[in-house]
Amino acid sequence: MALHPICTKRSNTHHMEEILTPTQVAERLQVKPSWVYEQTRERAEVRNSDPLPHMKMGRYLRFDWKDVVDWLERRKSDFKPRTPSHTEGN
Repeated sequence: MALHPICTKRSNTHHMEEILTPTQVAERLQVKPSWVYEQTRERAEVRNSDPLPHMKMGRYLRFDWKDVVDWLERRKSDFKPRTPSHTEGN
């Protein structure tokens, strides 16, 4: 599974990595902001052993895009291709 080109776009600034809001991360990943928030939670119900890396600034969440891309790369091995539940010819 290759990442979309926009996911691998790097900033040319050397003084600071690209810091994003949850909405901006959701737009880049083409998911809902609620999914982004859910991936940061460590609640017992979620049991997310590798939560989406984020920074808390008071009550606000911010994301370093490089950390998000690294997290996606780690998660790629967790994704398994879906196989059809039916068999052909039956």
